[in-house]
Amino acid sequence: MYSTRSDVQYFLKGVESFIQTAIAYATCNPKDGYMCCPCRDCKNDKLHGPAVVRTHLITRGFIEDYKVWTKHGESMEDDQGGDERVTALDGTPTLDVNAEEVVNDVFRDTLADDAVEDDISRMLHDAEPGILCPRQLEKLRNMRKDAKTLLYPGCEVSKLEADLMLLALKSAHGLSDKCFGDVLRVLKKLLPCPNELPETTNEAKHLICPLGLEVEKIHACRSDCILYRGKEYKDLDKCPKCEAPLYKDVKNGSRTKGSPVKVAWYFPVLPRLERLFANAEMAKILRWHEEGHRKDKMLRHPANGSDWRIIDSLVKKNFGYYARNIRFGLSTDGMNPFDMVRTNHSTWPVTLCIYNMPPWLCMKRAYLQLAVMIQGPRQPGNDIDVYLEPLMDDLQKLWNEGLTVWDEYTKKHCLVKGMLLNTITNLPGRGCLSGEATKGYHGCVECLDETVTKWLPNSNKMVYMGHRRGLLRHHPYRRDKKPFDGTVEHRQLPKYRDGKQIFKEVRNSMLSLGREKER
Repeated sequence: MYSTRSDVQYFLKGVESFIQTAIAYATCNPKDGYMCCPCRDCKNDKLHGPAVVRTHLITRGFIEDYKVWTKHGESMEDDQGGDERVTALDGTPTLDVNAEEVVNDVFRDTLADDAVEDDISRMLHDAEPGILCPRQLEKLRNMRKDAKTLLYPGCEVSKLEADLMLLALKSAHGLSDKCFGDVLRVLKKLLPCPNELPETTNEAKHLICPLGLEVEKIHACRSDCILYRGKEYKDLDKCPKCEAPLYKDVKNGSRTKGSPVKVAWYFPVLPRLERLFANAEMAKILRWHEEGHRKDKMLRHPANGSDWRIIDSLVKKNFGYYARNIRFGLSTDGMNPFDMVRTNHSTWPVTLCIYNMPPWLCMKRAYLQLAVMIQGPRQPGNDIDVYLEPLMDDLQKLWNEGLTVWDEYTKKHCLVKGMLLNTITNLPGRGCLSGEATKGYHGCVECLDETVTKWLPNSNKMVYMGHRRGLLRHHPYRRDKKPFDGTVEHRQLPKYRDGKQIFKEVRNSMLSLGREKER
């Protein structure tokens, strides 16, 4: 069991003997199709199918000191040779294993039927009845059934695997839904009858979408005034602010309700949090910021920083110090999804990262959540707050009321709250997201109204000067005129003003402006 480097052929035979022993002693659940995995990472705590267990053992090796297979049909009394045994416990001879064929089979690019079946079995095992409704559980069972159903009699590919390969081909080559539907109809006629190939694009998509994670398609005003959602705007056909029509005009001048002018996509955050906590491994990772990281006053994670502790102390009454509470980071920027050289299109995705996770996971693509997709071709600018309304509603609910989820790690229902810890943007994105001035005569977000600017008429550019204000008072550069703008710098840096002070100044200026108008 522990001689992988000395004799590969001997080790592969031992792995195959182990799999045959586990199946012979019926430790592999015939209903669900998975067994305990004794590899170094799973340590008999996770359930996998025989094919995945074989892969884990070949790539990772056995767990230490697991010489008596107590979780795979063997008792302590049966140990008669430890790892020297190569034959199965039921007396069957060891299979003739070709090392090259086994390794190629393990690392082949396409998914095996057992691997697909095992992934779906784990989804069913992780799904708690309190999380998924009976209708969604039925869809999962149908998906597992499709993973076992052959595409046609004698085919080596299952119905689900064929559907996944075709949809991957559609995505890779950018096929339209109409073109993909025509391809499905042609393939269905070419394949032997009967076959299980989907007939339409919608049927192919629904085959791999059983979890029921909602996606809201929200119509938007052409001028980014409102979203047609909620009781106030849901049933309107034109914007109440700019009176722009909701739908595009057709050739005869009438309006059709099948083609809105602008659309935003919202991916709800709360159902995704429920799915994360329904998985025991993910529920444990979400507690890492409190229980997993080293608390040695070294800055390795935002949880080690002073800002994290200050915010926790300020919101202790409503938020608390519970390890399950979620800290989000929001990021957004414009992009061109059509890979064009010219910047004539700007789509804005809004993503969320979860700072509860360790630093090597929280910024990985698999753990980033796409929350809002704002379609182009024109960027929303300062009106981006209109598109963030559904996300802010969910975050406010998560902050004020919380979300009751099933924690698979602790095997109980619990209340989870969340907060938006910070935002990650470039300078123009910061201006759109917060409404700050990031260009023009007051474009510095630190100096504000004390920004030193100069307009260059020959190049039509605005440049920001006055950097010598940050030097020490008696620094020689302050008195040096020729290399700079010909003046001596006596000014100091402007004092820092937080949000409360800025709000107070704006309010006082508005009040003084109102008094002047009254006079």
